[in-house]
Amino acid sequence: MKLLQKTVLEVNINCMKCKKQLMKTVAKNEGIDKIAINSEKGTMTVVGIVDPAVLVNKLRKAGKMADFISVGQYKKEDKETEKTKHHDNFPSCCKQCEVVVIGFPSYYPDLSPCSIL
Repeated sequence: MKLLQKTVLEVNINCMKCKKQLMKTVAKNEGIDKIAINSEKGTMTVVGIVDPAVLVNKLRKAGKMADFISVGQYKKEDKETEKTKHHDNFPSCCKQCEVVVIGFPSYYPDLSPCSIL
């Protein structure tokens, strides 16, 4: 029987879109029991039976930088001290997540300009 492992990662969270992408990428892995993100500190806590190196590699492949802060056994005392905080003061999208729109003027004055998304 494997014991639950608590992995704390340092991640870059600039907006709600970044947070959703982090959660989505980590949640795809098998063996994860709990995911918690602290936006103020820029940390992600993952509890479960999963290799921490696999988590970091998957996040990096998804374009999100992540570094280890701590890896250890999950204790019952940790369950009591954890509290869920919801902060909605983040912007919906940051400059790293924005879609860039490029517009080109038309060669014909009667037509509207072409844009490529």
